[in-house]
Amino acid sequence: MKKAFTLLTILLACVFAKAQYITGLVKDTADKANLVNTTVTLIQVKDSTLNCYVRASTAGAFTLKKPSSGSYLLLITNPNYADYVDTITVDEKLQNLGNIYLLSKRKAYEQIVIKAKIAPIRIKGDTIIYTADSFKVKDGANVEALLRKLPGIQIGKNGEITAMGENVKTVLVDGEEFFGSDPGVALKNLQANVVDKVEVFDKKSDQATFTGIDDGVKDKTINLKLKDNKKKGYFGKVEAGGGLPDNYSNQAMINAFKNKRKFAAFGIMSNTGQTALGWEESQSYGDNENGPTMTDGGGMMWSSGGGDEFNNFWGGGNGIPKNWNLGMQYNNKYNADKQSINLSYKYNKVNAIAEGRTFAQTFLPDSTWNDNSGNTTFGGKQRNALNGTIETKLDTMNTLKITFRGSQQSNENSSTAFNQSIAGNKLINENNRRVTNNSNSTTLNASALLMHKFKKKGRTASLNLSNENNQTSSDGFLVSINKYYKAGIPLFNDTTDQEKINELQKNNFYTKLSYTEPLSKKWTMELGYAYTNTRNDNNLKSLNKDATGKYTTLVPQYSNNFVFTNTNQVPSVGFSYKHKKLTLQLANQLSFYNFNQNDLSGTNDRQYKFINVFPSMSTSVKLKGNQNFRIGYNGSGTAPTLNQLQPIQDNTNPFYIVTGNPNLRQQFSHNINSSYNKYDVLTKKNMYGNFNFSTQQNAYTNFTTIDTLGRRIAKTVNVNGNFSGRANFNYGFEIKKIELGVSIGPSFSLSRRNDFVNGLANITNGSRIGVSFNFDKWVDEKWGFWSSINLLKNVNRASINSASNTSFNSASGNLSGNVHLPLKLVLEGEVEFDYRQRDPRFPQNNNLTLVNMNISREVIANEFTMKLGVNDLLNQNRGYLRNLTSYNFTETFYTTLRRFWLLTLTYKFNSQKIPKATTNVKK
Repeated sequence: MKKAFTLLTILLACVFAKAQYITGLVKDTADKANLVNTTVTLIQVKDSTLNCYVRASTAGAFTLKKPSSGSYLLLITNPNYADYVDTITVDEKLQNLGNIYLLSKRKAYEQIVIKAKIAPIRIKGDTIIYTADSFKVKDGANVEALLRKLPGIQIGKNGEITAMGENVKTVLVDGEEFFGSDPGVALKNLQANVVDKVEVFDKKSDQATFTGIDDGVKDKTINLKLKDNKKKGYFGKVEAGGGLPDNYSNQAMINAFKNKRKFAAFGIMSNTGQTALGWEESQSYGDNENGPTMTDGGGMMWSSGGGDEFNNFWGGGNGIPKNWNLGMQYNNKYNADKQSINLSYKYNKVNAIAEGRTFAQTFLPDSTWNDNSGNTTFGGKQRNALNGTIETKLDTMNTLKITFRGSQQSNENSSTAFNQSIAGNKLINENNRRVTNNSNSTTLNASALLMHKFKKKGRTASLNLSNENNQTSSDGFLVSINKYYKAGIPLFNDTTDQEKINELQKNNFYTKLSYTEPLSKKWTMELGYAYTNTRNDNNLKSLNKDATGKYTTLVPQYSNNFVFTNTNQVPSVGFSYKHKKLTLQLANQLSFYNFNQNDLSGTNDRQYKFINVFPSMSTSVKLKGNQNFRIGYNGSGTAPTLNQLQPIQDNTNPFYIVTGNPNLRQQFSHNINSSYNKYDVLTKKNMYGNFNFSTQQNAYTNFTTIDTLGRRIAKTVNVNGNFSGRANFNYGFEIKKIELGVSIGPSFSLSRRNDFVNGLANITNGSRIGVSFNFDKWVDEKWGFWSSINLLKNVNRASINSASNTSFNSASGNLSGNVHLPLKLVLEGEVEFDYRQRDPRFPQNNNLTLVNMNISREVIANEFTMKLGVNDLLNQNRGYLRNLTSYNFTETFYTTLRRFWLLTLTYKFNSQKIPKATTNVKK
């Protein structure tokens, strides 16, 4: 009654109050008839409060009380017509809005005649939905450019994506994988104008999605929903480019649709860094270190510091890759959507030559060393990959989903490296080494998920079976000349000259049975049982030369022949509660691990058993308005790997020897995470925040011993006291008077890592505080810009030696935009700067500014585009990486792509003929 009385009071005030009025007339678009039964509402934009509303008369006329000056949202609704939404500015002159035309819903469905005014961001459950057309990008821009404009989403230099502060692992297109799990294909080759919505959510496993019970598997995922009118006929592009000094970039892509059938293909040949590879795959080419490291961004990473030329040859811009890449994708739904198929094939080949130099300081309890090193690396890789998913509804109660993945890969790598360690201007050691390695690997993975629904709603059963097999064989050579000094005086030399032959095989079988039972309308219970059996065969032979010069003499301390098997049985119980706007998940798992290590070449047979409890909890609340809050906890255990357990030395770098530790215990992690999202449709204000905290029991860390000759011997040990936490926030809004989009994002992280140096405990505390600013403004067919500024304060403190303490500021930013010039020319530019406060321990200034520019023009019926561009106009680009470990500080410089000119011709083809809008009706 109270709400009804309030509305009645507002209605009477609108009609009878003695004040100025705003009038208007509502008509039908087609026959211009006056519309009855129409509601006219006025909402204040400033605070989204209802100001006034009335019903139009039988003649379609309405009269509103004139409010105070300002911006208001005019909303006109009729059950048979599309909603009309517009923003009006009330001033002294405004009296009559004139005729306002509504479009019938029947007509709206017949043709595209609506100029949409849809909310740029919506929150639906745990999913954040961006309306793609609300974020302006230049014509012909790819999806990656679109994602850079979306609040809460960032794309790093190497293509890695974060959404709401979390790493994105999967990019889907219309809910399906696009060319397997490689997100780079969709981001770099699909054009932004074919995307209708961008959805961001936590993707659960297929089994958890079916049962509705959280099993702890959550991958931050982006789904690109294509526009319906783009899924008819075909569209694509062909691009050819060449320039100075000797650069080329050629690519082609086609997407063809017919009903629910989709076919796509692409090809790339380039030496300008265009690879379309996902970040996970790119990282498999590059440095993959393991020790506690604070990066320039302030985050902690784990780094061994040893380097591994056998496996690493390119990644993250290190070197200049020549790339050949092609792929084909086919997916279809048929038989009334009861069956679906998704198939993709990819081939890629990358060759890269890279050079790098590293300057480092090592901080010991009683001294400080300087290290200078350099390397030249060549890497070549070829890979074939086939992925497929087949899903069929056997009947109304049973569904079967089969997934398979297979790949074949070959690598050819070689490198030469030089390293010199100095203490007090006196040599400690020198090393020259050459490493070559050729390898071949094959991976096969297949899984089947059978899902059954019972007649009782909510009662289900599902069975998941999967098997993965990996085989790798490699053959390479290590030649290392090592010189040792005492107080700068030569002490002795030694040489390592070995052949390395390695055979690896892994087979993993997994199954999970799940049953759900509804306990009430709100509560559901799940009972589950999972079983895993994994076998690893590792046979590494290190061979010295015999008297005839052939590599036949086995070196036992650097060789191994192990069979490592483990079984894991996991019974579980979970509960799910869903009522109105609240969702609650509770689960608990018992884990019974049994590890067996069988040494086929010695007596190092061992057995390990671990029993763990894995509790988890998550709750999600839909708050008033477009808001969502979520908080969760989960405990997880990580068993030690074969390389961490087996007591076999690795002498790939003779000054950095890694040994195994058969006495390791299992690491257990406690993880807490929470997030909050809000978007106000009327004011266009958005806010998100998330907090993550993790601490470990029996965490894995390094125990490093450094002798007087500068040799480091490291093994993995367990330690307690490690933790890391981070918080990210973002607030976005629009300055309406100038239509400028603004977002501000403060962030903070804190971490602690424990390790050991020469038997002494070392505690490393790291922190980062930062803030980011983003601005954008776009005027259609005239000009526009987007900019980002990131400011960071990084602090690193280690107990081992105060000389290793570091505190520095860094800043980075980007400004990109375009201007439409006469003669249909479009000028585009991008400026990127990267600033790091200079550290007095290293002499070189590492600031740089990158400027890219191009000018383009569409020709021949706007199907062809000619573009002349320059990359790195100032010729300042250089590869640079700064790493901070607990007792080591390094700055690395490496070759990367510098200034080049490119003339490109692009042909865009499209079979679709979309009618232009014939009215200016808004929905």
